[in-house]
Amino acid sequence: MKKAIVLAALIAMLAVPAFAQWRVDIGAEIPFLVGITDTSNDYSDFLSYMFLVPTGTIAYNFGLGPLNLGVGGKLYTLIVESVIYPMAYAELDFDPMVINLSAGGFGFLFFGLMTSFETGALMIPELSVQFKLGKSFRLGVGAMTFIGTDINQSYFPYIAYASAKFRIPLGKKD
Repeated sequence: MKKAIVLAALIAMLAVPAFAQWRVDIGAEIPFLVGITDTSNDYSDFLSYMFLVPTGTIAYNFGLGPLNLGVGGKLYTLIVESVIYPMAYAELDFDPMVINLSAGGFGFLFFGLMTSFETGALMIPELSVQFKLGKSFRLGVGAMTFIGTDINQSYFPYIAYASAKFRIPLGKKD
């Protein structure tokens, strides 16, 4: 039985490059709702913001039909200061709609005016729905939060945003 499991794992590892490729997403997010909810007191506060945040993602993408899985890094930049962190995602492609669930964090490289690498028990889950316009361009909305041991979990921070991005597959064609 152990030999069969090892053989299946070896075959899977050899087959991965046959359906995997690098992918780069370049775009922007516009937060339209930034808030925090205090779950212990039934209190919620939010601010309505509208500013452009350039983003980028580079990931190794494993396509399994309509399901794409990937690991890589996500970048947020405010030009003078940027942060990049590791992330993983699962994406369902219901052409022309795409649903993306990602999570990242735990290590953050800040660069720009100040450069540092910080680690911490902070995870950033994110859910977005995008619509394809052509082969590479996507428009959509999404939401993210922050979960970690460094944050009092009776508070629930959230950000809702609109997004536009170009998806650029590197290597094999989609």
